[in-house]
Amino acid sequence: MPAYAILGATGKTGGALLTLLLQSPANQINLYVRSKPKLLTQRPDLRDHKSVRIFEGPITDVALMQSCLAPPLDAVFITLGTNENTPGTRVNQDAAHVVVAACCQMKWADPSARPPKIILLSSASLNDRMTAHDPAILHWILLRAFSNPYSDLALAQRYLELHKSWLDVTYIQPGGLVEDEQKGHTLSLDRHAPSFMSYLDLAAAMIEVAQQDGYQWIGVSPLPKSNQVKVEWRAPPQMMRGLVWHFMPWVGHLMSYIGLF
Repeated sequence: MPAYAILGATGKTGGALLTLLLQSPANQINLYVRSKPKLLTQRPDLRDHKSVRIFEGPITDVALMQSCLAPPLDAVFITLGTNENTPGTRVNQDAAHVVVAACCQMKWADPSARPPKIILLSSASLNDRMTAHDPAILHWILLRAFSNPYSDLALAQRYLELHKSWLDVTYIQPGGLVEDEQKGHTLSLDRHAPSFMSYLDLAAAMIEVAQQDGYQWIGVSPLPKSNQVKVEWRAPPQMMRGLVWHFMPWVGHLMSYIGLF
């Protein structure tokens, strides 16, 4: 029976993963969230759902994470990133450390235990191969508009790579994302989508990677099959906020304090 865990089920990517995984009654799903009431407000259908177990606590709770990732579990999806360029962002680093610690405890208790595949939601901007044909000025802007979450992701990936000898990790590295219908996807190892793709198509790609072998320790970028994908018009002002945070963090803190960010 397929079994999966989602870290970040109240976010857009985690929510899309949950929606698709619930389409099969055979799937067993563990959800790790900071706030169970928030999750149930978003998804009241999860109350008393027989295929779903909810683990509520801080992302740094190793014992709780170990329970969430207990075998048999096929894969854990880490979907904890943020689009806001707030200084001090480290949620992916925390997740990487606690997932590795939980897997260590699992192997210590039972050396024959197989840790789940780790599917980390990353970004195409961190993969030089995928951005090789991007306009240089756009890539320069993106790296600064999202410098703090990108730094968090890069450090999380670096920590996971210290454990290459015994863990199975794949980085999912999409381009821009938007809320839209599921329209189909393909997978690429050398380029990202030139425009946006839906969270549902991203989620379907992540599930495909989790169900197949051959993607260990590489970056995979999902591409939409359709050219008729919505545009995320909130991206330009989001990038402007990110540039303020990068170049003038004191202005960002002031704008956040008065409620403009």
